[in-house]
Amino acid sequence: MLYTTYRPQTLSEVVGQTENILTLKKQITQNKFDSAYLFAGHRGTGKTSIARILARSICCEHPTENGPCNHCKSCRSMLNNTAIDFVELDAASNNSVNDIKELINQTMYMPTNLKKKIYIIDEVHNLSAAAFDSLLKTLEEPPSHCIFILCTTELHKIPATIKSRCSIYQFKTLSLSLIRERLVYILEELQKDYEEEALNIIAKQADGSMRDALSIMEKLVTAYDILSAENVRQSLSLIDDELSLQILKSLLSHDGKTATNLLHKLYEEGKNLAQFVDNMLQSITNGIVLFSSQGKADINNSEDYCQKLYDIVKPYTAELLYWMVEQFSILRENIRNSLHPYMDVLLCLIKTCSPEIFEDSEKMLLLRISKLEKEVNMLQEKYQSLVTETDSFMLSSDASNKRNNPKETIPIVEKEEDTNDWQNGEDENPFEEDDFKEELNPKNEVDNGTVEESAMDISEEEDNLDETLFDLFSDYG
Repeated sequence: MLYTTYRPQTLSEVVGQTENILTLKKQITQNKFDSAYLFAGHRGTGKTSIARILARSICCEHPTENGPCNHCKSCRSMLNNTAIDFVELDAASNNSVNDIKELINQTMYMPTNLKKKIYIIDEVHNLSAAAFDSLLKTLEEPPSHCIFILCTTELHKIPATIKSRCSIYQFKTLSLSLIRERLVYILEELQKDYEEEALNIIAKQADGSMRDALSIMEKLVTAYDILSAENVRQSLSLIDDELSLQILKSLLSHDGKTATNLLHKLYEEGKNLAQFVDNMLQSITNGIVLFSSQGKADINNSEDYCQKLYDIVKPYTAELLYWMVEQFSILRENIRNSLHPYMDVLLCLIKTCSPEIFEDSEKMLLLRISKLEKEVNMLQEKYQSLVTETDSFMLSSDASNKRNNPKETIPIVEKEEDTNDWQNGEDENPFEEDDFKEELNPKNEVDNGTVEESAMDISEEEDNLDETLFDLFSDYG
C-alpha cells in the first residue's frame, strides 16, 4: 500500500500542519511534553502518523529536532510493534468501559524498556459514555511515567471534561497544491509518466486527505502505464466538467430537451447520479463566485473552465443561481433514499428549466424584476458610453477646427462710395454667409444624426422596460 510505504517517519517528512509541527519540535528540543494530547481533524491529514512520531521522539535515545532517530533500540522496537510499553488502541472496535479499564490498570506499572509508557487511542470519539468517565479519572491525575495521545475526526463528540485535560492540536485539510507535490514526488520515485490534469483530478477527489489521494493513485498506477486524465475519469467513473457546463447552460437558457438528453446519456453510461448532482452544485456555486467577482476569483480550476463558466452565468442574475442551488440541494437530500433517483433528477431538471410553472408567483416575480433591473442597468451603461463617446468626439472636432483654421487678422477697409455695386444694394452679394462659414470651417462633418437616433432608441427601450415593471407590479398587487 502506497500510504503505508510512504508514511512519514520524521516530522520533516510530514506534509502540511506547519503550526503543529513547529510546536512539537520545540517540545522535543526542550524535552518537555504534555501528559495528554488530543489530535483532531479531517481524515488522512497525519494525526496517527504524527502521534507515532511523537511517541518515538519521547522514548528515543538520540532525538533530533525532526523527531526520532529511528535507529536506536527504542525506536526499532516501537517501529516493529514489539515494545511492551507502547500501546495503540483502536477505539472503533474497543470502545467499552472494560477495554478502557484494562488499559488504565496497566498505567500503575512503571515502563519496562522505554522512558515512558505511551498510549495512543485512535478514533477516541467512539468510546462509550462510561468509558469516557473511566478515562477522565486517569487524565485528571495522570501518572508521571504515562503519556496519552488521543486522535479523533469528530472533535464535537468528545466531552468537554476530556478536552479540558488535553492539549488540543487542530489538523487542517491539505491543499490541492500540497497533495499534488506529494503525488509528483511518489510518481517520480516509481518512475511513472503522468499528466498534470490527472493529478488535479486525484487531488480534488481526495478532498484534502493525503491517504485518500494515495489510495486512488495506487489503483491507477497498478492498472495503467501512463497516468492520464482520461484514465482517471474512467477508473473513478467521474463526470466530465464540460458536460456539467453544457447542462448548466441548457438549464439557464430553458433548453429542456438538451438537458434531459444529456442526463439520459449519463444514465445509459451508468454514471453515479448522486455524483452528478454534486457536480452541478459545485458548478453553480463556482458560477456564483465568478459572477460576484466578475470572473476574477480563484476556484482551483483551469482558466479555460473559469472563462467558459463565467460566460455562461454572466447574462443571468445571482438570484436565479441561488434558486438553482436551492433546488439541487433539495434534490441531493431526496435521492439518498430514493427508489428511483433518475426520475427525481429528471423532474428537477425540468423544474429548473421552467421555474415559472412550478414556483409561487411572488418568487418568480422577484426573479423577473431582478432580470429586468439588470437589463435596465446594461442599457443605462450603454447609453452613458454613447454620450461619453459623442462628447469626446465633439471636443476633438472643435479642437481640430481650431488647429486647421487659425484666426486671421482681417484689415479694416474704410468705406468707399460707389466702389462696388453690391455695396450700394444694386446687385446681390456674391459672398453669401453660408459660403463664408464654409470657408472658415473646412470639411469636417459629424454624423450627429446617427448618434442621436441611437440615444433615442435606448431611451425608448428604457421606457418600455419601465412600463413592463409597472405592469408586473400592477398584476401582482
